[in-house]
Amino acid sequence: MRCRLAVIAMLCLFAAMPSFGQSAPTPSSGRCIGLVLGGGGARGAAHIGVLEVLEREHIPICRVSGTSMGSIVGGMYAAGYSSQEMDKIISTLDWSDLFSDNPARIELPMRRKDADYRYLLNFEVGYKNGRIITPAGVVQGQKLLLLLRRLLISTWDVHDFDQLPIPFRAVATDIVAGKPVVFGSGDLALSIRSSMSVPGAFAPTNVDDLLLVDGGLMDNVPMDVARNMGATQLIVVNVGSPLAHREELSNPVAVLNQMVSALMEEKTQRQLSTLGPNDILITPALGDMSASEFNRGAEAIAIGKAAAEAALPRLRALAVGPDEWNAFVAQHRQRTFDPALVAFLKVDASHTQTAPYVEERLAKDVGKTFDATKLESQIGSIYGQGNYQQIDYRLQQQENQRGLLIIPRDKPWGPVYGKLGFQLDDDFAGRSEYLISGEVTATNINRLGAEWRSTAWAGRIGGLATEFYQPWGQGASTYIMPFGLLRNEDFPVFTEDGDKQLAEYRVKRSYLGLEGGWSPLPYWRVLTSYTRGSDKGDLRIGNPEDFFNETQNYSQLKFGVDWDTLDDAQFPSKGARASLTYNMYRPWLGANQTGDVAQLKADWVPDFGLAQTRYHLLLGMWASSALSHDKQMDQFFEAQSFLGGFLNLSGYPERSLHGDQSFLGRAVVYRRTGKMDAVFSTPIFIGASLEAGNTWQSKSQVRFDSLIYAGSLFLGVQTPLGPLFLGYGYAEGGHNSVYLTFGSLLRPSP
Repeated sequence: MRCRLAVIAMLCLFAAMPSFGQSAPTPSSGRCIGLVLGGGGARGAAHIGVLEVLEREHIPICRVSGTSMGSIVGGMYAAGYSSQEMDKIISTLDWSDLFSDNPARIELPMRRKDADYRYLLNFEVGYKNGRIITPAGVVQGQKLLLLLRRLLISTWDVHDFDQLPIPFRAVATDIVAGKPVVFGSGDLALSIRSSMSVPGAFAPTNVDDLLLVDGGLMDNVPMDVARNMGATQLIVVNVGSPLAHREELSNPVAVLNQMVSALMEEKTQRQLSTLGPNDILITPALGDMSASEFNRGAEAIAIGKAAAEAALPRLRALAVGPDEWNAFVAQHRQRTFDPALVAFLKVDASHTQTAPYVEERLAKDVGKTFDATKLESQIGSIYGQGNYQQIDYRLQQQENQRGLLIIPRDKPWGPVYGKLGFQLDDDFAGRSEYLISGEVTATNINRLGAEWRSTAWAGRIGGLATEFYQPWGQGASTYIMPFGLLRNEDFPVFTEDGDKQLAEYRVKRSYLGLEGGWSPLPYWRVLTSYTRGSDKGDLRIGNPEDFFNETQNYSQLKFGVDWDTLDDAQFPSKGARASLTYNMYRPWLGANQTGDVAQLKADWVPDFGLAQTRYHLLLGMWASSALSHDKQMDQFFEAQSFLGGFLNLSGYPERSLHGDQSFLGRAVVYRRTGKMDAVFSTPIFIGASLEAGNTWQSKSQVRFDSLIYAGSLFLGVQTPLGPLFLGYGYAEGGHNSVYLTFGSLLRPSP
């Protein structure tokens, strides 16, 4: 499996638009050179170096067969790409992005962005037909398939692979029957995608009711396929990874990978044993390069080129004269693609419950010129809703009109999904808190894409919350959402300087409400809501006069504007987020609170325009004010805001300062360590912060000279559970604390 993990991204090798002509005829000499390209993940970039030498030496290829990475390079070459084009394109790819199914975060809908601040793990499970189901692969291959669609768009009406400039075959594996599947016709992009579905890493594809995975399991060097196509002489390129050494087999995963690799190696050697005296085997000396090191693509290409040049004495015997080579070059071209107008749009409803929703989102482009890049962006936005395993498209011809067929496929492990969340805070001074959360979301409840989300908490917060989200209108940009909550929350009360805890309350909160909003673009939203709720503080420790202990009933009318263009919610490198809300509390429907509270939250990470810079600066601000001040608002829990804890006046205990007036400003600098171009890595950050803020019980107490200044030093690691921070904070007055916390660099509202 190790040799195949990266198989996938190579598909990214190419970002240009194709075209081609007639299929390659067998040379007049009767000799037909078959090129066999094996699988090997990132090591497969060496195939491009081999092709560079073959082109330089004027060696025409008559047939191409490939598996996994070899099917990507081979398929692109067969469709008319040159080795120079592939070499140029590979250096421009964002490998990390290609291994992520979701679109760029700025393109995600605001509802999905909100989830980033709830401390949820990235792993999702589903519930269907009475049992829990997990995804069939870590990556569903959404971006990879769309990239192949775009790069091979000029082949949209070629269904017989013998009609490509060079006849081509891709090999996949029927995982149900345990047999190889050879694609010689059908959908070229989907065939290549099927050939590189690494089990466990990438989800299998469904083609003609077959469940297909990586072809390397059955035939990693498909020499037999090339011979069956009519090749009389083979050039075979084997880029498979070597077996691991004994000392590397130190855990169950390594042993499992070794088992799969050993079975593949046995099949490969069986194929290589059939090499004829005129066949040429090229084995690039890729050494310890792993299948996942796509950042070493240029190195792999150079190694492949060197391996082919080492075989030049035999390869040059296959070279042809100028006339025959020019004829080969003339037919080995990409056909010019005419985008034409999109005359109609169809949505395949056989694998989704939300076909009308998808159609509504894309219908506005009917009658416009086809734009593959724009369509990818639109599909990415729909995919970003989180309900789909895959959304594919195909061009179709009806009489004299060309249109689009959109093929959405709902997640097969749904439509009910669950996630877990975890948060931990420990100041190593006797105070620690934890929070475990579970979230269940039922999707596709109706044809317009409604969903019902419920959340449960245990730890410093205990309780349940639920909300029903119903999108509607053009592009589903408008929504209404009834919601409700029952929750108990621990609330510590400290002295004014935050040094000593005086009491601890268990605040019982409950409310019902209705929210409506409009989000015409994925990065901003306006909303309004009405909430009827109550809070009650039950004293657990301390003096009952220090805080409220009566029931507070309130009616809240809220107006808000949200903006979020951050590229990452955990360690952002650019973008901004801002949230401005105005809350009106009135004595409606039996409520007993009156007042107004305004809140502003903002974070900005400047983009300095430097590619892969290690250094980042986060500037943030939080402000909250109870605009009408009276004794009642002093004790109104909903008007309180809290400071203290890591990056929220570091050095103070969590939530040790509170008041109905608050301000916090901070500047956080952080540096990423390790290799910046590695696709699979664990990001580690070191950083420091400067902070200033305070809380006050009335507007008359708010003064600039009463600000508290603080700072921190920290180490942050991106773990499977989310960011883990180990930090030290110090605030003026001698307050200091050590923190171990799971969470986010973008802390939730104080």
